[in-house]
Amino acid sequence: MLPNHTVAPPENESLVDKIYRSPMWVFLLFSTVLSVWYFIFPDIIPLHHGFAWEGDTYYKPVATGFPHQLFDVGINSYTIQRILPFALLYGFFKTFNIPFLDQNLILWMQGFNLLLGAIIVYAWHRIAVQMRFSLAAEWVGYLALMVNFAFAKYDLYIPFTTDRLSTTVGLISLLLYLRGKTLGLWLNALISLAIWPTALFYNALLLFIPREEPLPRTQNPLLSQLWAVGIAGAFSLLFIGVLYVRHVPVPPRMTPDVHPLLPVSIALTALYLYYTQLTLARRVLPGWADMWGLIKRLLRPRIEWLYVLGLFAAYVALTRGLGDPSRPYLPFKTFLINTTFAVLQRPLQFLVAHGVYYGLSLLLMILFWPRVLAALQRLGLGLGLMLMVVMVQSINSETRQLANVLPLLALVTAVVADALPLRRAAIVWTAALLLLVSKLWLPFNWFDPTFGQSNDRFPSFSFVHTGIMLHWPFQVYFMNQGPWISNEYLLGQAVALVIVGFVVYRLFGAHRSGSESAN
Repeated sequence: MLPNHTVAPPENESLVDKIYRSPMWVFLLFSTVLSVWYFIFPDIIPLHHGFAWEGDTYYKPVATGFPHQLFDVGINSYTIQRILPFALLYGFFKTFNIPFLDQNLILWMQGFNLLLGAIIVYAWHRIAVQMRFSLAAEWVGYLALMVNFAFAKYDLYIPFTTDRLSTTVGLISLLLYLRGKTLGLWLNALISLAIWPTALFYNALLLFIPREEPLPRTQNPLLSQLWAVGIAGAFSLLFIGVLYVRHVPVPPRMTPDVHPLLPVSIALTALYLYYTQLTLARRVLPGWADMWGLIKRLLRPRIEWLYVLGLFAAYVALTRGLGDPSRPYLPFKTFLINTTFAVLQRPLQFLVAHGVYYGLSLLLMILFWPRVLAALQRLGLGLGLMLMVVMVQSINSETRQLANVLPLLALVTAVVADALPLRRAAIVWTAALLLLVSKLWLPFNWFDPTFGQSNDRFPSFSFVHTGIMLHWPFQVYFMNQGPWISNEYLLGQAVALVIVGFVVYRLFGAHRSGSESAN
């Protein structure tokens, strides 16, 4: 079926109809107005004069002295995977002889994010055309990508990050993959190496699995069970080892865990992993009869092998050649400990955190999981496998780590919506609810008790946990970041998400029995 907006509009089309038929222009205006508003009325994090945590420690030195940091000081092998926009900033300022003042650095990143917002709008429109989405599905994709805390608040409140850029290059990778542009995908993957650490693995997967490779026609119940049990069991063993064998306490920078509920957290997380991996594996893992044919197709000599090898070679050159592996940003042991508590502090806290941060994608995943599985038939094997990996990563409640795969979640959300006879009113009411959840209407700095003072470190006065971040007004920011949400705000937002989810379910599901012509 062709997208609805390819059909000639009626002669007496109302203004509301014209607006609804132009989602790309609506969201371009939405993104631009948001960015311009923050230019005029800045609500930027006061901590470290707007550079926040890693921005002040790692990215600002790169932006103000890139060659010195790279060749004299050394950049650790993790941070170097996020330096691209700040290296560009340095080159831009040097070329045009712009002073490296704090306000100039922040202003440049605000302008850069404004440009990225426009690219996101256009790239999603091209994906909607490529996928032949209905008008409602294109709207839903935009809502999933842009009407959430990440796009509408975080990127504006803390502009000196690579989060929006990682979403942008992730979206471009998705578009190039759907269009079968393998060379373009590889070039974008090379660029992404210096933007977001996990981009390597997701892009390598897309390069390795051709777009035209469909889901298998047969299932493999035994292998699916083994895979699901293996993933759930491996993480359970990790958690038990950290908590009950090594007796590692919660890191001082995180919200304290609810200790009596840790076994419940482990059990529910294992159940979540088992169920999601099992149901996905039944869709993407072929039966034994088809397994050999798939392996032969994937291992046959083709140019994509060179692309994958070149991508990994570039990664090694970046992290081991240009980067300094002797100065680890996050040792592997520390990573495992942080991950354990980011998952387990409170039972299933990651679901609440993702709903707060990304909104619609999480809600539709929960509400319409069987339809998500059915949507894989339209997406193919490569994106199906990618979703399996994303669902494993999703148990980490620090949602911003999923920034580069938000486009995939938005795509799945749109495919689900494309199969539903959504009315325009459902889109409008869903957008209104998501605007509330996004907190774009909430000026964080209104609640800063030291705003404008020279020692202003709001919303964090100490990187070591003292309990101060668990209370208002500091929770105005931290209630949006999973591992740092207080128990009260986690519970309150969980209740709010249940209410929003119920309304969205009614909006998306109430007319499923109606005529398909409603779309």
